[in-house]
Amino acid sequence: MQVVWSIFPFHAVFIPHGHCYLWKPGLVWLHIASDLLTALSYYSIPLTLLYFVRKRQDVPFGWMFQCFSAFIVACGTTHFMDIWTIWHPTYWLSGGVKAATASVSIYTAVALVPLVPKALSLPSPAQLEAANRELEKEIAERKQVEEFLRQSEARYRAVVEDQTELICRFLPDGTLTFVNEAYCRYFGKTQDSLIGQIYAPVIYQDDIEHVQQKLNTLDAKNPVVTIVNRVVRSNGEIRTHEWINRVILDHDDRRIEFQAVGRDVTELKQTESALQESQRFVQKIADTAPVILYVYDLIEQRNAYINREFTDLLGYTADEVREMAQAVLPTLLHPDDLAGLQKFVQQWETAKDNDIFQLEYRMKHRNGTWQYFQCRETLFARTADGTPKQILGAAVDVTDRKLIQQLQFALKEKEVLLKEVHHRVKNNLQIIYSLLRLQQRRLKDEKAIDTLLDSQNRIKAIALIHEKLYRSENLSDVDLPHYITHIATGLFGVYRVNSEWVRLETQIEPIPLDIDTAILCGLIVNELVSNSLKYAFPADQTGKICIKIYLKNDELVQLHVNDNGVGFPTDFDPADSNSLGLKLVMDLVEQLEGTLVSATQQGAEFKVSFPWRKP
Repeated sequence: MQVVWSIFPFHAVFIPHGHCYLWKPGLVWLHIASDLLTALSYYSIPLTLLYFVRKRQDVPFGWMFQCFSAFIVACGTTHFMDIWTIWHPTYWLSGGVKAATASVSIYTAVALVPLVPKALSLPSPAQLEAANRELEKEIAERKQVEEFLRQSEARYRAVVEDQTELICRFLPDGTLTFVNEAYCRYFGKTQDSLIGQIYAPVIYQDDIEHVQQKLNTLDAKNPVVTIVNRVVRSNGEIRTHEWINRVILDHDDRRIEFQAVGRDVTELKQTESALQESQRFVQKIADTAPVILYVYDLIEQRNAYINREFTDLLGYTADEVREMAQAVLPTLLHPDDLAGLQKFVQQWETAKDNDIFQLEYRMKHRNGTWQYFQCRETLFARTADGTPKQILGAAVDVTDRKLIQQLQFALKEKEVLLKEVHHRVKNNLQIIYSLLRLQQRRLKDEKAIDTLLDSQNRIKAIALIHEKLYRSENLSDVDLPHYITHIATGLFGVYRVNSEWVRLETQIEPIPLDIDTAILCGLIVNELVSNSLKYAFPADQTGKICIKIYLKNDELVQLHVNDNGVGFPTDFDPADSNSLGLKLVMDLVEQLEGTLVSATQQGAEFKVSFPWRKP
């Protein structure tokens, strides 16, 4: 036993601490009671602190409370050791407990030094009270805001539910998270049957991919897109909708939800389609119309619209006309017409909507030539204050008509000149005729008289056609029946033949002949009828003379002159005749590039045939 006590030096033989108190009961119990109460108090304080720290996890510096608890427990243990050493002199053990207490005390004291500034930075009660009041105020404001938000949400929900437009929200995978009443009514379903389901079934199958592609384009820079697609109602009806889709993003700009507002635009699309078809129809009419159509802006002084005929007639492209801008009129209009047009534009200041103005002007073709246009214009648009802004015009190319008018005017001048020429030729021939007639009256020789008479008749035949032409409205068209008949009846008077004894029969077609051919025909008829009147009916013999002119097969003109007089001898040949008249006839037929055939059956008959040349 002695060996065991030798191992623990603290158990060396000391006198108990009670000897110091002389074992006086009062003094001993005083120290026992004091140390015992102190030790119990020390043990109760850490328990309270540990309970507090455990219950208040938010208390800062909890580890320091644990250090304080260890320190206080160590102090309480030293008091227990003081009671123990009154009877047991284990002073080494008591010193060890005090050493442990000292270690805990030193650690706690050292750890407490850097903790002081941190503890001082903690708010004071006044600050905590102010912060608490501020927090209470903030809480009250937040409650007000929350109440406002609740009311706002209620109003928003009421507005959304009352909307006639279809409103829905859905997740990126297409799952519906909200639909309003209008959406439910339109598709004939309840909110419970729609929310949580994919929106795809209400979209027409062929449009689903198009809708998804459009939604995939939404991001922070482009958060809204309008999509037009077809939907399928519960009854199977297919309608067209326009949806305005907005993406809702999180803080990392990731899509978390979509909101869509849609409306049925089936009738609108049908109207737009009809309007587009109407516009296409009007554009087709404008492009195929054989007139220039244009809209001219009076304020901007430029063409707002031109149709295809403008470029086709003038050779300019639409881009070239647009580039002319305000210089379009000075560039295209003739300088002489431009000054008049500027005065014409002033009329639009007082023009009424239904007024139509007409004007004529020249415009320059791309190749530099000038073309005439007849134009009709009316007011097309006004500004907000009623000022005339645009005019609509239709211009017809009258260049050819203008040229025709110019040619007609020139031809009219030439006709007047030709009539004057024919009149003068006729007068000159009439003078020659009169001179020959005067000369005839001076002659005594019958043969010379007959020769002059024949010459007079020939001159009269030529003069007659010039007279007919200058009196005619058409200088290129000879009235052949009237002309030939007039020559033949005139010869009856010259040779003093009674028309009751010798009848004149004519069958003359109104064949168009030029003046030279008509004169040649007139001279042939003059010679042949003269011969018949002079030789066919001696001693007042009765008979008839027939003149027939017609067109054969639209190629040959047939001129026949015959009588039922005494005729020619059977061996008569016009080519061997010494008659000046017949020789003249043969020369005239040759000029016509024709042929002459004669016959003597029942009188004399001559048939002239020559090619017809339409004048």
